[in-house]
Amino acid sequence: MKTITLVALTNWPLIIELFGYSYCKNLWKELIIHMTSKNKFILHDEKHKSNKIYFLNEGNNVEQIHLSIKSSITIFLQDKLGILTFRLAKIELSTIKYRENYNFIHKNLNKLYSTPHGELKKVLENKQITPFLQGIYDSERKELIGYEALSRGPLNSSLFQANNLFSAALSQDVMHELELICLEQILNLTNHIDNDRFISINLSPYMLLDKSVSMLLNNVEDKSKIKLELTEHTFIPCWEKIISAMNKYRKQGFEFWLDDVGCGYFDYETIKIVNPELTKIGISLIKKIIDDDEIIEKLKLITNEIHNEGGKILAEGVETLEQVELIRQINIDYIQGYYLDIPSEALKKLNNY
Repeated sequence: MKTITLVALTNWPLIIELFGYSYCKNLWKELIIHMTSKNKFILHDEKHKSNKIYFLNEGNNVEQIHLSIKSSITIFLQDKLGILTFRLAKIELSTIKYRENYNFIHKNLNKLYSTPHGELKKVLENKQITPFLQGIYDSERKELIGYEALSRGPLNSSLFQANNLFSAALSQDVMHELELICLEQILNLTNHIDNDRFISINLSPYMLLDKSVSMLLNNVEDKSKIKLELTEHTFIPCWEKIISAMNKYRKQGFEFWLDDVGCGYFDYETIKIVNPELTKIGISLIKKIIDDDEIIEKLKLITNEIHNEGGKILAEGVETLEQVELIRQINIDYIQGYYLDIPSEALKKLNNY
């Protein structure tokens, strides 16, 4: 039996905005070549303007056809756009029986990147996210000034730990959906935060381009209580649209923090691009400062540069008094870590303080 499979890149205009029309037009051509030459899919039609590709298939195993197409497109777009960025294309599949003069009705699409499974599906459908908080302290006075929000899965489940929860979301391509739910749940805490304190919320940079994120943040009454902590573990090829979105949010009263600098794709050059109100130095660097004079000197230079630009700096992952003393000598503004506070359920922590 012959079938026709429609591949629809429903959010392709956003990719074009980020990477430019010329680049994306060439990328589209490369995708067609990749699919037809290396994978031997039969191209039936393609419409770049409407972001659709039609493949002619032999056989009636639709599930296997979708899996083959999914795997091929995923490998290609991850390579070209990055692990998280390629999801912005919002690729969707649908298959019908082939007829010569067919009229393809685009209904009930099987989404490649938005169908969770099993336990994670229940978590997302029921919004079973448990917000945790860890205190952030002034390094000089060791005084509590705010919190970082940390998302956990359901208590006593295999997805409770953050690494399990977010790894499952990444592997099942529902990171976007999970981040939205985490943001919504954490923003519900803002009314419980004292006026002289704040809460920082982790957010992937590309989420700033999402209309759902905009709606959630617009509903925050006291925007000074929220620090948007940009976190990313993949390369960001184009910051222009993100910086533009950041500037709009800044005008509303939000601040931006840059997470894990020096430990992933965010390096010291990223600070100059993003110009965050606060820069967080990652755990792996803080762990080395006891025995590495070179890192201490480097952190002193970075701290001075950030202070000269009017920014603040925070050291996370602080576990010993010796680290605290060195951080104070370096003139780092804020500290966070197990030495001062262990993450715990948000509402319980807020009620205890």
